[in-house]
Amino acid sequence: MATHQAWYPLGRVLSPPELPIYLKNVHELKPIIGVPSDSELIGIHAVIRAASRASDIPGMHDANLNMNLADHLFDAQMARYRSKYSLITFPSDARYTPPALPAHLTGNLEPVHGAPSDDEIIKVQDVLQTYQEFRRIPSMYDARVNMELSQHLFDLHMARHMRHAGESSSSHVPPTTPAPENYARVEERTLPPVGETIGATNNAGTGSDTIGTLQTSEPTLNVDIREVMERSNQLFERFNQLLEQSTQPAQKANELAERSNEFANRANQLAERLNQSHERSNQLLEQTIKTWEQLGGTLGNINRMLMRIQHAIIRNHKGNAISALDCLVNEKGKTPPEGNILREGYRRSTEAFSNRSNFHLPVTIDGVTHDAYVHDDLLGELLQFYDIRSGLCRGATGNLLYGKEVEARRRLGMYLSSCLG
Repeated sequence: MATHQAWYPLGRVLSPPELPIYLKNVHELKPIIGVPSDSELIGIHAVIRAASRASDIPGMHDANLNMNLADHLFDAQMARYRSKYSLITFPSDARYTPPALPAHLTGNLEPVHGAPSDDEIIKVQDVLQTYQEFRRIPSMYDARVNMELSQHLFDLHMARHMRHAGESSSSHVPPTTPAPENYARVEERTLPPVGETIGATNNAGTGSDTIGTLQTSEPTLNVDIREVMERSNQLFERFNQLLEQSTQPAQKANELAERSNEFANRANQLAERLNQSHERSNQLLEQTIKTWEQLGGTLGNINRMLMRIQHAIIRNHKGNAISALDCLVNEKGKTPPEGNILREGYRRSTEAFSNRSNFHLPVTIDGVTHDAYVHDDLLGELLQFYDIRSGLCRGATGNLLYGKEVEARRRLGMYLSSCLG
């Protein structure tokens, strides 16, 4: 459907939260003037992704920053939505067109007319989640497609919200003949900017009386639209409040500086106490290291024993197939999906790459050879995950050595076969 760029205030500014240096190196967010561009939305998604990954590092989690980034993304997506759909008088007339999907992404999204159904929203959520799994394979991932899918899902949620608001307002009994001032209020909230007109018709068919350039077909519909717009205005007021909060980086910087000084003072006090008991600390440290070494060896043996017991339990289950590979844990008790590797599992990977013979991974399960398929980019991570990377990866990392793909597949297949064969 046609967009209405002129309706959204071109001078409105969306200010991002203040970013730490490590996030500025990912993408430096700048104030957005008017309707956000594709590149500005892609930058917000990239920063949120980096902040989420940094939160897994001890001491790096910042709940306030994550909240402010989520608010900023919400404001930007709402600006996109308002610029495209907010001038539609009847929400049922709206048409929400999904972005074009790449060929390797299974699923087909159809345009949504009016308020979306549960199945339509769930389908978009599944496609977005599946596409985000391709982040591990740069050649199959496009940040622009991810941004467009996220915006499409946001638009559908807003369409659902507007429908619920309309249903809520229609449950109130409107006056039979609305007072003249009601029409005046409707006109005040729904008149377009200068230069735009809205066609008007007379509900009785006997005249052409209008109020300015606005006219309705039913008095009851006027009241319903007024209440829906009032709810929408309340929502936009809340967005403006969040926007004002995001324009106070200096105050937050001062608060962070004060907290940093407090931590520095406490660190100095602790340093003095540590210097006073340095010799005793060294003795305790040596004893602790020896104890942990002994405990680590014992725990390692226990972990390996529990892992083999779990593998034996799965192996004794009748009717195992490719999906049984997803149940095998490593020495840390994690499965590949839990370790953020093959989050969709071996079965989904096999379905996605079954037409790529170079990704073939034969595995023997219950004496029968099964054909699994795994992308080359994940071989090193899987070898590291199962701790069978010796001689095939760089040091202690999951980076596969050049030209070792065939040997890596052979070793991974033999390991999985030994667990379930």
